[in-house]
Amino acid sequence: MTEKTKEGKVSLKLAQLYHRQGKYKEAAELNKKALTIMTESGDKFGEGVCYGNLGTDFYSMSEYVKAEEYLHKALVITKETGYKEGEASSYGNLGTVFQSLGEYVKAEEYHQKALVISKEIGDKQGEATDYLNLGTVFQSLGEYVKAEQYLQKGIGITKEIGDKQGEASSYGNLGAVFQSSSYRVGGSRSVFSKLILNNANSITTIHLMEII
Repeated sequence: MTEKTKEGKVSLKLAQLYHRQGKYKEAAELNKKALTIMTESGDKFGEGVCYGNLGTDFYSMSEYVKAEEYLHKALVITKETGYKEGEASSYGNLGTVFQSLGEYVKAEEYHQKALVISKEIGDKQGEATDYLNLGTVFQSLGEYVKAEQYLQKGIGITKEIGDKQGEASSYGNLGAVFQSSSYRVGGSRSVFSKLILNNANSITTIHLMEII
């Protein structure tokens, strides 16, 4: 590994740290720096990670058109390099972008593609996230029965793998579904009691890609 390549990977790691701290602009600048280095050195895997993480940076800054552009580039490269986990993340993140743009049918399509890959590679965490995101899509479409079904599947997996944060997020979204619908009057109270115990809010999930 050359010094330049090492510099690129350090920039990527630092960018991920900044992103998790909510410093999205700083993260994007570092990801752009890393992208230049990865592209110049011919590291296609690293290039795909940079594009994917730039997509999450711009999504987090509510710049959805830019986020979509970067995530599509990440998707192309993860397919080329056979990076299945990255491909699933790209599909899922694009689904979340389309959801934020109000394009729910397209969002469902991309989340379903992410779910297929997550199952294929045995990524339980990814599978749970895909179910959670699909649940929120169906909630937005007013298809509350489907929303509940997907969220319950997500809850089952988060319990199985011991993901308390994901479990709480799923309960939060499930409670929101019950509040939005009239088909189950008593459901919301029991779900929100579980939500309070887990101390979490309703969310839609987007993923950073990890550099190896």
